[in-house]
Amino acid sequence: MKHLKCPSCQSQELHDFFVVKNAPVQSLVTIKSYDEAIAIPRNDITLTFCNQCGFIFNSTFDTSIDYYTGGYEDQQGFSPTFKVFITELTNRFIEKYDVREKDVIEIGCGKGDFINLMCELGNNRGIGIDPAYVPGRSQPDPKVSFIKEFYSNEHGALPNDVITCRHTLEHIHATDEFFKTIRESIHEGDEVTLLFEVPCIVRILQVQAFWDIFNEHCSYFSPGSLARLFRKNGFEILDEYLEYDDQYLFVEARPVSTTSERVHPIEESVAELRKMVDDFVVQINAQLSQWRERLLKMKEQGKKVVVWGGGSKSVGFLTQFDDLKVIKHVVDINPHMQGNYIPGIGIQYQTPDDLKAIQPDVVIIMNGVYKNEIAAMLNERGLQPELICL
Repeated sequence: MKHLKCPSCQSQELHDFFVVKNAPVQSLVTIKSYDEAIAIPRNDITLTFCNQCGFIFNSTFDTSIDYYTGGYEDQQGFSPTFKVFITELTNRFIEKYDVREKDVIEIGCGKGDFINLMCELGNNRGIGIDPAYVPGRSQPDPKVSFIKEFYSNEHGALPNDVITCRHTLEHIHATDEFFKTIRESIHEGDEVTLLFEVPCIVRILQVQAFWDIFNEHCSYFSPGSLARLFRKNGFEILDEYLEYDDQYLFVEARPVSTTSERVHPIEESVAELRKMVDDFVVQINAQLSQWRERLLKMKEQGKKVVVWGGGSKSVGFLTQFDDLKVIKHVVDINPHMQGNYIPGIGIQYQTPDDLKAIQPDVVIIMNGVYKNEIAAMLNERGLQPELICL
């Protein structure tokens, strides 16, 4: 399957610039056995740049696969570091737009953590929409309800003072169609505030973060490409900013009858993003080669190497080096991942306590934001391995 038009602007002025060969098609589905994990299908990931709007997407993404209704596990709220971040961010948003006693919809609510937090902190009423929602993961709140469906025009009948969408858009291939659905679901004259959050491709390009490239992420946004998509579909950008060590891109917007030509200060031009893409192409092979040499040296020295941080990042990382068989253990603090097997890779997720028996020499931290939290957990268990942060 090869997509020949940009999903955001339908241009055919496309440029393939990076391919991940033979990547597992799923990275966050919960799998109970090694054989089932190894049997997960694989497909190439082809990052493609649109020379018209700057959107980057996987042009070999298979849209026929059901990625999210078979035990998709994406909950981040087990980390104290993340809890502090998301609480502070939610409070800022509530204060900024006076989101109190309002009706809030979350598209792609996951297990409900964020919509519950929005309603708790602002005394709001909330509806979470997600086919992968799992009841019972959070404390029941009579003000919050959930719909186990993909978002559609039908949900336009729901009350919606605020529409949020966090870490969902990067999983949607038909981006322009998705935005049209949201815009059409908002009634003329309704004052609705939107809050969107996605991973930022700028950081991925600048540090060659190959571990953040995996199959479920079919769409990769920069401040410029995302703002252009909002404006194309009748939304005015209120604010745009980066958080979490510049990993996460946030957009706040409102529907308007006519968008202005105002460009937010952090938006880059299509030409500027193309330059980042060209630089990435030059630098990525060196990055991968250096990591391969580094891991081979650890193997030669007989070091026990552990990855901390399961899910998509570990799949993106291990896909590149699984053939080396250096890394035999992956740790995650999410209890719903522990004991399951990594799709396509076959390594079983371990608990932090399991490391006492493993006695790792090196721990590769998949997200450096969590370094202090992880170092403290290792220290509590009497472990002092070398820490390498991505």
